[in-house]
Amino acid sequence: MKKSNRVFYPNVPIAITILIAIIFVFGCTTRQPAVAIQNPYANVDWLNHGRYKANFHTHTTVSDGQANPHEVVDHYQGLGYKVLAITDHNAVTYPWESFSKLKPSTTSNQRLNNGALETDQLIYEDRNPAEMNMIAIQGNELSSHHHLGSFFSDHNSTQTEQASLDSTAAKNGLTVLFHPGRYQKPVQWYVDLYRNYDHLIGIEIYNQGDRYPDDRNTWDAILSQTMPERPVWGFSNDDMHSPKVHLGRNWNIMLLPELSPEWVRRGMEQGLFFFVYAPKGHDGPQPPAIDSITVDSGRDLIRIHGSGYELIEWIADGKVVHQGEQITSAMLPENCSYVRAVLYGTNGNPILGTQPFSIKRNKR
Repeated sequence: MKKSNRVFYPNVPIAITILIAIIFVFGCTTRQPAVAIQNPYANVDWLNHGRYKANFHTHTTVSDGQANPHEVVDHYQGLGYKVLAITDHNAVTYPWESFSKLKPSTTSNQRLNNGALETDQLIYEDRNPAEMNMIAIQGNELSSHHHLGSFFSDHNSTQTEQASLDSTAAKNGLTVLFHPGRYQKPVQWYVDLYRNYDHLIGIEIYNQGDRYPDDRNTWDAILSQTMPERPVWGFSNDDMHSPKVHLGRNWNIMLLPELSPEWVRRGMEQGLFFFVYAPKGHDGPQPPAIDSITVDSGRDLIRIHGSGYELIEWIADGKVVHQGEQITSAMLPENCSYVRAVLYGTNGNPILGTQPFSIKRNKR
């Protein structure tokens, strides 16, 4: 019998299938995102977490304020605040249940003698934060140097920034640098502090309205050097001395699963809050709202779902790089290490802003 020269392949369909699978696995790999985005709000349950109004910088007649402690607390409760830290200068006005045991400052007694204060402004009554459905945060403005907010600590009155930071760290406190625009510190001075002190969690970017507009320039300059590894959270605080003049234009919106001191602290540490500046206070237009934030790593995209805004700006390296509800990595400067968003309300005000999202470039 003559042999055929034809080659016979009994399993051609199977061989083709295997070949296709090999090409798919090794030749058509999934695209790696251009950047890795770290979202400070990644663990927020947008449907169930509460939104709590907070102020972390305010004064009473225990130092140089115009109102006594219990009136300050009453004012903030009346405006719907749930979290309050009284930060008298080099004085710990805490706990609220013991206000009546506190003494006015020497300065306040002098103001009384000069007719600048009334007698009842130096009479103190106790308040129970639990009964008021508020969280009282132990606080103090360390003021012998660059002013520094101290929280969850009773440390008081050291002469240098380093001594104050070391002492609050030893007591497991948290710290925030107040109104940097008042000082002429180089950016590197701030960067070194943030890199050396983990419990130094943030910086004021709005203070007493917008008293020092350069505060935000300082924040952005710091972020440009510390991000993506080391976030610095931005706070908006009243720095309230006079209820008639300063109260209720600045606040922070904490995004927490429950209203407790433990969660307020965690929220401060992790940046679980937005900052608000309302020039006309609570009598003016309400600030915009953010209902949720979506980060799609596969598409290098951040999207804000909100309401009550006329404009959303995205800021990187201190400059507006995009406008709109979403941003992708292609819209960012090549070497930027963070981006943050600001929502503008009616006629540009009031404003609501996010904390920075860290941007880390992936190697191709």
